[in-house]
Amino acid sequence: MNRRSTLLPAALLVTLAAWRWSGLGSLRRARSAQPGLALIFDGGPHPQVTPALLGALSGAGVQATFAFDPLSAARHPDLVRDVRDAGHDVAAGPGRTASPRRAAQILRGHLGADPVGLSVGPRPTLTRWITAFLTGLPVLAGQGAAGADGTLSGVRPGALLHLPGTDATLAARLPDLLVDLHAREFEVLPLRDLRGLRPERPRDLPATALQELDVWYDRVGRIRRVGKGASSLFRAGLAPYPLADQALREGGVVRRGETLVEFHLDSARLTELAERPVAGRRIVTASVRDLARALRDDPDLNATGAVFSISIFSDVLGLYGFTVVDLPPAHRRRLTWWSRVIRRAYGVSDPQKQHTPKLAVMSRQAFVDRHARD
Repeated sequence: MNRRSTLLPAALLVTLAAWRWSGLGSLRRARSAQPGLALIFDGGPHPQVTPALLGALSGAGVQATFAFDPLSAARHPDLVRDVRDAGHDVAAGPGRTASPRRAAQILRGHLGADPVGLSVGPRPTLTRWITAFLTGLPVLAGQGAAGADGTLSGVRPGALLHLPGTDATLAARLPDLLVDLHAREFEVLPLRDLRGLRPERPRDLPATALQELDVWYDRVGRIRRVGKGASSLFRAGLAPYPLADQALREGGVVRRGETLVEFHLDSARLTELAERPVAGRRIVTASVRDLARALRDDPDLNATGAVFSISIFSDVLGLYGFTVVDLPPAHRRRLTWWSRVIRRAYGVSDPQKQHTPKLAVMSRQAFVDRHARD
């Protein structure tokens, strides 16, 4: 075997793996100021579990999406129709013994119409990913899922949350899950009502890469999201104060190298909220209060003397009591370039408008006293 014959298959596999990572052409998340979230129940219909799920959803006044295994759908066509008649979306979920195309055909026969899509789950195999696109149906590849212990990941506005549709324990836990999502201001919706849901495009790749970078950065820096609200904007962790000693307007001084709480803003969510400025201001205020309560109550965060952030939104933070300071020229040039990269990635770059990163810093106690309202 010559070198070229070895490299070509390897290059093809790398290309296909990159395509799956990017999600190009699939439905992965909605982009909107609406704090919507879609539940996708993968598997079934199951003669005990599916009616229990329907009952829980009906009791909460919620509609979802069911992605049915083709052979189970053939055994229980009445349940497929029950789901459809209850107003839920019905998608195909390729089973182990049926191709995605065959799965779509079986569901079409029971529904009298095409299923809304074909679910491949949040982490599909490469083979499943490729064959799903051959059906011609929208491919549902949401990024949220339930872990083996029942914990949920990827619960963000616009998420497509995949859940096991044959898990009896989920049916028992679903009412509490729906109450929790409602308390966090999520709107649980069927796919058809999720605003901003569209296939991933090449121009989405920079934003996707930045979100992956945020995940890596947070993991390395032990940074975590603050607040449980659907649109909580801040992530926080401990970091050394990077600039020269700074006097605070409420009194006191922060010292260079001193360990403080640093918080970061959710650029993707801020971009989406730009279309609803009134709601955006309310969410910023709610997020500030979430951060203040964390600085008061969280033992990992409440032992430091101050809290700071470096961003293009520091002037806004000045309205909440922060001392706002210009950065040294080298820091300003580097971070101005990076903020421009972020804005272009999220499609909000305005070459005529200056966005200058600044430091916002405030003593922890003053911040808690001013904003920690229960």
